[in-house]
Amino acid sequence: MHLVADVLDEQVIDRDDVNAGRVDGIVLRLRPDQPPVVVAIEISPITLLERFSRRLAQWYAVRDRRLGRGRGKPFRVPWGEIVLTHKAVCLNTKVESTPINALEDWLRKHIVEHIPGSS
Repeated sequence: MHLVADVLDEQVIDRDDVNAGRVDGIVLRLRPDQPPVVVAIEISPITLLERFSRRLAQWYAVRDRRLGRGRGKPFRVPWGEIVLTHKAVCLNTKVESTPINALEDWLRKHIVEHIPGSS
């Protein structure tokens, strides 16, 4: 398997086929004198932004903390809890039980619902 080609930036869906974003990062554990081990994937704008600018990622993380519990840091899914399919990376849980969509939920509640004709 080629992690970058086969996993990074792939679509993530939950066990009910609900969109959960994309794989923004891959977490490896380094071991002395042995190959690295894949520990988890990260799904977070913070991880995505860090691929471009650490400063921008830190700026976003500070604002992201305001969105609730579990925010302000990347959401990690343990490698053993995902299934790779030909169309997506599948979570073994429901996306609504995670903080993955906190920003989208906040935007929907505070912005989108107040736009005339949005409902």
